[in-house]
Amino acid sequence: MKAKKTQMPLMLVMLVIVGMVLGSAIHVQAAAPSGVLKQAIHWGISADWLDPATGGHASTGHLTLYLFHDALVKPMPEGNFAPCLAESYSISPDAKTYEFKLRTGVKFHNGDVMTAEDVVFSFWRYKAGQAKFIHERTEKVEAVNPHLVRFHFKEPFPDFLEYLAPGVSTIQWVVPKKYVERVGEAGFKKNPVGCGPYKFVEFVAGVKLVGEAFEDYWRKVPHIKRLEFYIVSEPATRLAMAKRGEVDVATLMQGVFYEDVKKDPNLRMLAPLSPTQWIVNITSQWDPKSPWADARVRKAASLAIDRKTLADIHMPGCDPIGIIGFKEDPFSVQLPPDPYDPDRARKLLAEAGYPKGFQGGRFYPYQGGYWPYGEQVANYWKAIGIHVDTILLDRPAWFAQREGGKMKGGIFIDPSSGPTIGGRLSYLFGRVSYGNYPDIEALWDQYRREVVSKARKELIGRIQRLIYERTMYIPLTSTNSPAAIGPRVKGNPYKIQPLIWFTAPLEDMELN
Repeated sequence: MKAKKTQMPLMLVMLVIVGMVLGSAIHVQAAAPSGVLKQAIHWGISADWLDPATGGHASTGHLTLYLFHDALVKPMPEGNFAPCLAESYSISPDAKTYEFKLRTGVKFHNGDVMTAEDVVFSFWRYKAGQAKFIHERTEKVEAVNPHLVRFHFKEPFPDFLEYLAPGVSTIQWVVPKKYVERVGEAGFKKNPVGCGPYKFVEFVAGVKLVGEAFEDYWRKVPHIKRLEFYIVSEPATRLAMAKRGEVDVATLMQGVFYEDVKKDPNLRMLAPLSPTQWIVNITSQWDPKSPWADARVRKAASLAIDRKTLADIHMPGCDPIGIIGFKEDPFSVQLPPDPYDPDRARKLLAEAGYPKGFQGGRFYPYQGGYWPYGEQVANYWKAIGIHVDTILLDRPAWFAQREGGKMKGGIFIDPSSGPTIGGRLSYLFGRVSYGNYPDIEALWDQYRREVVSKARKELIGRIQRLIYERTMYIPLTSTNSPAAIGPRVKGNPYKIQPLIWFTAPLEDMELN
């Protein structure tokens, strides 16, 4: 089946073109992998992230996906939707049918050959973020032949590819059907098998993750034999390990550590851009008894924040933001960030009936290494009279609370990290949503059904403007992830592009 001429969304047209252009990639021969590369990372890893079925949207779980697994399409240096296990794909004019032509000869780590049956199995097995929404819209998924998968949807699904992207769901990352059925769910988490560039060796919760090169990886033979990731929450310890040569990469070097790395002649500082844009999610705004239900209060909280200083201290090289979409996204509306104006913020609080401020409730900064960033936001609020009770959680616990709805009634710094504005809003409005306004929700439902590009752009533009006018979320800054790089690492291991903020693609990394 081939897509016919139609008024499809620009993003989808571009994706199909990319699929055809890049779909001809072939396996690249290389020398046998050698050496060990060690990284001290700042984020915890959940056992759920070892399995695409329970991986969800968490951007920090992308590492295990890129390490052990592979997807039909995924963000790569070539683009955000580069064909991988699917060498090409097409979309019907009514956006109800999608076809993926699979690569031949792709092997899983246990030697099984990937087929369309594995894709179908993995799709229906998925149970994390957006699973219910996507499954309910699906009429059937066909393994037409061993190398062709056809998705049929009950209604037009023009943004289906956006739901496949990391940051929204992991529903299209493929696992071996026969192996999972043989070892069971618990057995798979204990010893995951995928078709990614590295085979699973060891995972010790809160301590380390280890992978070994898979020489039959379809894209290329990895350069490095063994990758070891050590979970180290304290930045001073990560930096000390890099200085002593115990690790080759130490992630999230901020503040004084950032300056220390820049002064060290034996280390390099690399700060890859992240797809994440930080926003404040105010869940109690839908409680009419809460001060946060008043748009003037939310605007005051936004005006109280000095975004430029926040970025300079915690995210050197990053900028204040007023929107949650990328500037390069044609469907993203460009709106300015609120200025730093504490005097106006206090006036708005007084107009809303809170001249002496108020108790703002529970506040959950984003996890681990980003706690100081969130605490500075809380200090800005305190300066105008908004007091919050700060609760610090590590990364797995933060995501468990956020996904489980346990932050209801509180405030938290949310990572907005989908590849498009549609993907970002699907995260905020979908299964993990804490609330919405009826008129915005109606526009969102209309947007998801619309297949004409011009109409879709107009609808999602209206949604973004309403969000901005009501200060539904408080955009903060763009993000990067500064890292200390040791002398053994060759070149720039960060293939800088919008959706890979850690060292990836992992098979491309090299040692001197």
